[in-house]
Amino acid sequence: MITEEELDNLIICKKCHTLHKRVPLPPNKKAFCSKCDILLYQNNPNIIDKTLALVISAAISLFVAFKFTIVTIDIQGLEQSLTLYALFMVILEQHQYIVGIMFIFLIFIFPITIIFSMLILLILMKLKKGAYLTHRLLILLAHIRPWSMVDIFFISLLVAMVKLFDYAYIELGVSFVALIFTLILDIIITKNISFYELWDLHTKIYGHIDE
Repeated sequence: MITEEELDNLIICKKCHTLHKRVPLPPNKKAFCSKCDILLYQNNPNIIDKTLALVISAAISLFVAFKFTIVTIDIQGLEQSLTLYALFMVILEQHQYIVGIMFIFLIFIFPITIIFSMLILLILMKLKKGAYLTHRLLILLAHIRPWSMVDIFFISLLVAMVKLFDYAYIELGVSFVALIFTLILDIIITKNISFYELWDLHTKIYGHIDE
């Protein structure tokens, strides 16, 4: 029978599912999977501060992406500037209500919830406050993070633009650039810190929290 303490010393690779024994690391060192070389965990004393800075940048970038024009399309002198809100209204005008609901949740609600939940979580962990709230935020993030589809939306937008290149003049807007920055920051955040490390940090700061 494996005890709870022994389980805490084991870590599984999220890519190839190889099981490893967790060993203490010197400061600023990383442990990689022996099979696929994926980052397993790291010892970064400033990980909360670094990740918090990235999350704040992502929040600003996401606000800009929602606020300003994504693209301006000119077809034979007929010019149309599109924002995310305008795209949502076009979907509703076409009576695609299910698509509209998916759009509002996957492109607006989930990304905003993830960014600001991360922001509140990291601030509270930095201040060592709100043990129960941070615990619930970690559970919330574990459930909704896979549902953020900003990257899928961005790829779909690129495909649509490529199809329009032969028929229209397309000018990229501020929101398009902001979306690129948001995606880059999201990749950096995901690579910089994993949920395993967040749970581990939470346990080190607050101890075990009873449900």
